Amino acid sequence: MIVKKPKLQPPSFAPFPPAWLWLMDEAIPQLVKSEYSPRESWKDKPFSKEDAHFFFKGIHELSELFTEERPKGMPAYFQHPKYRSAYLLYFLPLQAAKFLTLFSLHPAAFEAALDHGRKNGILRIADLGSGPGTASLSFLLLLLQQKLKTGEQLPQIELDWFDTNESIMKDGKALVDQLSNCFPKLRGRVHVNIHVTPWWKSPTLLAQKELSLTFMGHILNESSAPQRDSSSFWKMILEQTGGGGTLLVEPAARKPSQILSFLRNQFFESELIENDPTRLWGPCLHSGECPLTEGRDWCHFSIPTQIPGEWFKGFSEALSTERQWVKFSYLWLTSLQYRSQRQHPSARRVISDSLSQGPKPTVLLCEPQTPGRWTSPTRNSIYRGDIVNI
Repeated sequence: MIVKKPKLQPPSFAPFPPAWLWLMDEAIPQLVKSEYSPRESWKDKPFSKEDAHFFFKGIHELSELFTEERPKGMPAYFQHPKYRSAYLLYFLPLQAAKFLTLFSLHPAAFEAALDHGRKNGILRIADLGSGPGTASLSFLLLLLQQKLKTGEQLPQIELDWFDTNESIMKDGKALVDQLSNCFPKLRGRVHVNIHVTPWWKSPTLLAQKELSLTFMGHILNESSAPQRDSSSFWKMILEQTGGGGTLLVEPAARKPSQILSFLRNQFFESELIENDPTRLWGPCLHSGECPLTEGRDWCHFSIPTQIPGEWFKGFSEALSTERQWVKFSYLWLTSLQYRSQRQHPSARRVISDSLSQGPKPTVLLCEPQTPGRWTSPTRNSIYRGDIVNI
């Protein structure tokens, strides 16, 4: 008889807001059923296992598309209703978990955006390549957890979304409206502006607006627009964004991760941002040259996170994919007014899984020019993204 060893469950890193389950298990499935069911008689009934089975075909096909080597210029999958519904049901929760994890990694950046919004009377967020507003929805979910002083209200919140597909943005706006109407803390305080235009045209359309935060999610990986010779775009967006700064999130694949490392080096070399580590929320703790712009290694992270949700869990099992981790690469730039805290000289961020089989893990560390190598003096588990003192 073969006895299977129990699988070790990694600790969940990011606490998920209570409203998460309402959004992912109720609001999104019901929106998908009402907007994308092929029969009118299905649309007013609760989302069921039969519906999950029907929509899973699109989830499986879109998953295959995302896991294959990206073609030059990602296919416009949001143009197809089957893939829009698939994204809402499965990939929106998956990507939202990445943003919530990053907010947990860098709470000072989240607080900087909120403080900037309070001082200006309006918290304005630009969400470039927004899709259904995944990053914005994640931010709103976390806002619902904020403890306010007696009688205090959140500032007015204005979301400017940029995407070439209007339908998916309208789906996301419907979710934002529903979220705002269902929770008194947000009621009457959130407004979404939809811009059906490529993300790289956003600075001109936002020229008169001061932003508290800018999100750029998965746009470098899926765009055919040039990224390496667009200094005017970056100059404008960095000048317009105060508060929490500019967050770029990409898949944990080599190409987009190395583009992020390249951009980071370019920002410092061209003096778009000053050469100071306090101009980065993360992942780097230094402002020296990143050595991972090319070659076999790249900067990405795997964070242990249990993503809650009945339907998400069911779809993951059907895909034979256990989601005990969220994986991504990212670059989060600070604004001029709000800087990150300068780290102790001995602090280093871990940028690899354990390289050794022994009881004490050996890992790569984020350092200028060449990644460092360090063996832990203890048997404690160490994950990508952890900060250690050497």
